[in-house]
Amino acid sequence: MTVKKSTEPICQSCAMILKALDDKGTEVDGTRSEDYCCYCYEAGEFIEPEITLKEMIEESISNTAKSLDISIEEAKKYLESLLPTLKRWR
Repeated sequence: MTVKKSTEPICQSCAMILKALDDKGTEVDGTRSEDYCCYCYEAGEFIEPEITLKEMIEESISNTAKSLDISIEEAKKYLESLLPTLKRWR
């Protein structure tokens, strides 16, 4: 199965789709981040600064599978190909 690429912005850390303003993390000045979600980024800093790419993939599999309506295996493959290309992991 091929996962259709979202036309909506995604978190540049975990790939969560940033649908609503509340989905976005915050910068130091309180403005909403254009790059990161509220689960990854708060007050201008990553919530889990020491997390590895591999750990992020593992943490994101279940939510990705649910949100994209795909299997756990498909979600893992999708994240393994997408996350390394995102801003945080380059």
